Amino acid sequence: MIKKTYIFLFLLIFIVPLKAEETFPSYGLKTSKIKIKVFSSLTCPYCAEFHIKFLPEIINKYVTSQKVFIQLMDYPLDLKALRAAQIQKCLPLDIQKNYLDEIYKTQNKWSSAKTLKQLEANLKKISSPLGLSEKDFKDCLINKKKENIVLQNRINAQSKYDIKSTPTFVVNEKKFKGSINELEKYIKKLL
Repeated sequence: MIKKTYIFLFLLIFIVPLKAEETFPSYGLKTSKIKIKVFSSLTCPYCAEFHIKFLPEIINKYVTSQKVFIQLMDYPLDLKALRAAQIQKCLPLDIQKNYLDEIYKTQNKWSSAKTLKQLEANLKKISSPLGLSEKDFKDCLINKKKENIVLQNRINAQSKYDIKSTPTFVVNEKKFKGSINELEKYIKKLL
């Protein structure tokens, strides 16, 4: 009986995925009419453009009026993006938005690292002012659970939505096929 209990706990901890709302930052109310998942790679320049130029406008126009709920999802395209997303998961959920703002604003600097050690130093400079201590940062880099959350999200998204590039927008559980510039027009159409 004890052995079965341990097996069940193992399955529950390692096989049952965490709910997305528990691990991914979001804006707005989940009860909004339009729900948008934004799948991004933290090294993707188009993702940075969306985050810096378009996201604040959408938040201003549609999230604050409770018409749209936006969830920022991981879809790392390379090791640098994976490590940056992994560090993000070690920050409290309410601080992750600040981290993403800084990651995208300084994307050219931190992602230009030539070695893994240099990348880690760059990410430490970004996460340290947000409250991630040196010990927590080091622990985070070897935390397979955080890494698996990021990777599993990519695997699930690829399987469910057939994502081929970033950013990819999933609007009310349907993959949006237009460009960043067409997203707002699509939102207006749904309202």
